[in-house]
Amino acid sequence: MNKKAVLEWLISHFEPFVVHGRLISELVKLVSGTGYEKRFFGMLVGRLKFLDSMGILAVEHKEFEPICENLYSMHLTGTGFNIRILYSFFQDYTPVLLLAFFERAGKSTTDYTSHIEPAMNRFKELEEVYND
Repeated sequence: MNKKAVLEWLISHFEPFVVHGRLISELVKLVSGTGYEKRFFGMLVGRLKFLDSMGILAVEHKEFEPICENLYSMHLTGTGFNIRILYSFFQDYTPVLLLAFFERAGKSTTDYTSHIEPAMNRFKELEEVYND
């Protein structure tokens, strides 16, 4: 899929969530033209539905994990890809998708250190917009 098709697909499937604009561009770069778009999108739809229905309790599923206070990770791993999406919640429990990155293969644990501060800054940006 080209970048435009990936972008259109992402926008159409993120409707029930608050999504930081940079997350969309990150996913477009990570997925466009890779050949695994269809598998990735199928997995992403499943994860988003689960997150939408379970909310904070999604961390009970092995593909979701708490990172630190009010910051969580969604894992999307398959042949050719190992992508993490960091997310949080507004006070009304609305899921807020913040940041996506490609995790290198072969690591036993993901190092989120360099991604926590940018994700939390994005959360604060969105929180200001939605609280006004």
